[in-house]
Amino acid sequence: MSAPNLIPHIRGALTQLRPAERKVADMVLSDVDFAMRASITELAQRAEVSEPSVTRFCRAVGANGLRDFKMQLAQSVAGGLPYASTAVARDDDIQTLLDKVGEAAVEGITHARGALDPVVVETAIAALAGARRVYFFGVGSGSGLVAQDAALRFLRLDIAASAFTDGHLQRLYAGLLEPGDVAFAVSHSGRSVEVNESIQIAKERGATTIALTNVGSRLAWLVDIPLLLRVPSAIDPNTPGVSRLVHLCIMDALAIGVALKLGPKTLEKMRHAKARLAHEPEPAAGESS
Repeated sequence: MSAPNLIPHIRGALTQLRPAERKVADMVLSDVDFAMRASITELAQRAEVSEPSVTRFCRAVGANGLRDFKMQLAQSVAGGLPYASTAVARDDDIQTLLDKVGEAAVEGITHARGALDPVVVETAIAALAGARRVYFFGVGSGSGLVAQDAALRFLRLDIAASAFTDGHLQRLYAGLLEPGDVAFAVSHSGRSVEVNESIQIAKERGATTIALTNVGSRLAWLVDIPLLLRVPSAIDPNTPGVSRLVHLCIMDALAIGVALKLGPKTLEKMRHAKARLAHEPEPAAGESS
């Protein structure tokens, strides 16, 4: 029978596995990302076992084969890690509340930093820096706000960026994209029908597609450049939700990377824009502010 969460199930089954199967289990637990994308030959070589031993391991932990095992593993990873599972209790004082929320945010950002593939991030930065225009798609109070903030960040870099949080507008503007443009989707779950359909439309139009989403999500498989995280959903209203903070942090890193790639001219434009904002003329006498 399939395990509801494969990773802890594998840990619990270690003592019951045969020696060769335990080697595979140790390898999977030490590098889950590799296990999700590797072939049976690569898995066997990394674990130093035979290919039949890999198949037997998959069946021993409740999967029907390697393909089913990878699907279960992706679903387990997409469910998130337990670092943000501590809820604020009713009897917690204010300092404890602040500590729990702050620690969840710090741990979430730290984990995201380690989970992101630098090569994929570099590819995303290159695509954004060379784009004719960038459309950010996201829905809801989390991803939608991140998309809007990202558009403002990239506008400051003199990149034609816009954000769309309405499903109808997302599909409409995705259909206007062309080769040389970028469609950037933000979705914690990667299950948003509007966002996923818009990305598919943009891809059909020849635009480069990027997504900031969780490992194992449907959206991750749709785009050209997946920026994959492992950020858990809030378990209940008293559990710190860190996905929006993590996404904002990643967007900041991308924007800074693009600014550095574009070079001194872009930085100079930003300085001039900030200087003009800092020295706005005082309203004339009698004018309302």
